[in-house]
Amino acid sequence: MLLSRNRLFGRREPSKEAKIIYIFCEGRDREYWYFQYFREIDSRIHLEVYPLDSHENNSPLGLLQIADRDLIASEENPSPKFSLQEGDEVWIVLDTDPDKFDSRKPQIEAVKAAVAGRERWSLVESNPCFEVWLYYHGREEVEPFEGMEQSKNWKTLLNEVFKGGFDHRKHPIFIEDAKRRAETKFEAGEDGRPKVGSTEMHRLAASILHLLGETIREGRAKLP
Repeated sequence: MLLSRNRLFGRREPSKEAKIIYIFCEGRDREYWYFQYFREIDSRIHLEVYPLDSHENNSPLGLLQIADRDLIASEENPSPKFSLQEGDEVWIVLDTDPDKFDSRKPQIEAVKAAVAGRERWSLVESNPCFEVWLYYHGREEVEPFEGMEQSKNWKTLLNEVFKGGFDHRKHPIFIEDAKRRAETKFEAGEDGRPKVGSTEMHRLAASILHLLGETIREGRAKLP
């Protein structure tokens, strides 16, 4: 039986390293609770999630605009929500979302182009959905299956991989395994974007592990 986050990590002293990772994602419950696991271990993981029922515009370009509003000071926005410091990282987490692909593709490309010109800003995309990343916490590789381009089928598959479903209180501890597997199995199409069954989340995982790798490994060692 897996132990909960609280039993594995307990109360920890604040880190002396000031770097903060800002994560902006558009998802509903999955993304929020996944990243919250690490946020509750270390406050340097700062999470901003805008669910689909939010009043915010959480399209890909809308999410970039939210990040700009929250982090970048300007004449029109002299007091952003957060103070972005040297060394901080900003990550925007998106899904291909095939049901809206025609409208999302040009927006995702626009976001990708925008962050490419900014130091320590990054976009990571999963195809077709964030569940691809979660899948790699439990399995080495993806066996092709009918309908794998549809998000709903990945949600069903995830419940088969993890008995009772992916548990955000426990399973994120396998992030190091997921990073290795997702990076090893990653495939990009001709446009450079992830193919179906691939995710760029291993890049964000590398940053999280840079801050929390030792802590995560200590927690893993306590597992029965």
